[in-house]
Amino acid sequence: MNYKERPSVELHQLNCFLAVVEEGGFNRATSRLHISQPALSYQIKQLEQELGASLFHRRPGGVSTTEAGRVLFQHTRKVLEAVRQARNAVEQLADGVVGEIRIGTANSVGIYFLPRVLWSMREKYPGARPTVLYRHSNEILELLGSNRLDLALVANPRADRRLRQEVLIEEHISLVCGRSHPFFGKKVVRPDELGGLQFISLSTKSPTGQLIREYLAGLEVSVEPVISTDNVETVKKMVEVGLGVAFLPDMVTSGDVACDGEPKGRLCRISVGPPLVRRIVLVTWENFEMSRATEAFVQELRKHASAWRGCVEIKCA
Repeated sequence: MNYKERPSVELHQLNCFLAVVEEGGFNRATSRLHISQPALSYQIKQLEQELGASLFHRRPGGVSTTEAGRVLFQHTRKVLEAVRQARNAVEQLADGVVGEIRIGTANSVGIYFLPRVLWSMREKYPGARPTVLYRHSNEILELLGSNRLDLALVANPRADRRLRQEVLIEEHISLVCGRSHPFFGKKVVRPDELGGLQFISLSTKSPTGQLIREYLAGLEVSVEPVISTDNVETVKKMVEVGLGVAFLPDMVTSGDVACDGEPKGRLCRISVGPPLVRRIVLVTWENFEMSRATEAFVQELRKHASAWRGCVEIKCA
């Protein structure tokens, strides 16, 4: 087949190729693209046939790019970014708030805070297209730095003069236990009462997990977690069934806590020493020029963050 007879490479094929490379394999790429593995394999095969080159080494342990794949990867990101910018530029000419908003966030914020903001955006601005990527906070900031995200919602980010940071929420991280635990119903325990307890721990790979570890060290409390995970929902469920106690952000447990003798609550929050607080921060590049869609999203973030703070203040009053 000569050059003129070859079909053109499609953007969808490049998106599939990029997802496989960035996710490190076909399985994770299918979750990102929301397609089946046979469909993804077909798109990659078509791309390889159209380019006349093999793009991946396929091995039992996963895939790696060939030399042709490495070259294509370098150009693919530039092509897709140029297409994205061109599309957004055209959409900005239309009336209303339209266009893609690339959001990166951590697990707990994405599960317990962000859905209400996304629902509000859908109701008010149906032409906006938010896309959300879930990763550890450090990974999210790396993606922001490589221009693969427009904004980030992370907990306790590191200082960086190149970045604009706006604190949206300051929330407590509380010790929680299930109904079967001896601590259930208590409002306060001493740090020395934590010794020997079974702890379910958030992974210290996350900023929140690291913050909890440093807090316990400051209290001179040494704990050996029976289970460690980076999923806050998993930690909460394990505490509910009585596998141990855990420190969790209050937004994670807000709908499950027994407050002031509430009989239906599955969890109990307990104070230990001085308050432990984390900050949920909106992060963008210092000189980032927001589209109208991104500006609208940020305004919704601020509004919902303010409402969340007000709700917490009323509950704690």
